[in-house]
Amino acid sequence: MLTDQELEALRLWYRQPHILEEVRRLVEQDDLVLLEEYLHMTCLFPLSRHSELPGFMKKSDGAPLFPHNLNPKVALDAWRDAIEVGWEVVEAETGLSREEANHRIAHEEQEDWERFLKSVEQRKKERGLS
Repeated sequence: MLTDQELEALRLWYRQPHILEEVRRLVEQDDLVLLEEYLHMTCLFPLSRHSELPGFMKKSDGAPLFPHNLNPKVALDAWRDAIEVGWEVVEAETGLSREEANHRIAHEEQEDWERFLKSVEQRKKERGLS
């Protein structure tokens, strides 16, 4: 479980203008799979560059708030909590919830699967196999 300081730091992190700009772009383009990847990985990568962290991402002694860089291989629960914060910010800023994004992704995947099956059937018909 993250501390109040860590939660607030993550809210500030996800609200950085360059992150919000990319989030809005991905939402507008309806590229929700890429949005998920961005929130879960890409925008967290800079946490490993400790010397470049903004003050709100450091403890009072200058050490990083997240010495494990929110790497899910090292700190899975902290990473999961961070992702929740990221989605909280996305919903507040764009109106898109994680649940809605997951629903839309699942719907798109189902449609892709159905299109694939139809194309298989069409190829069978063209080859006289059906």
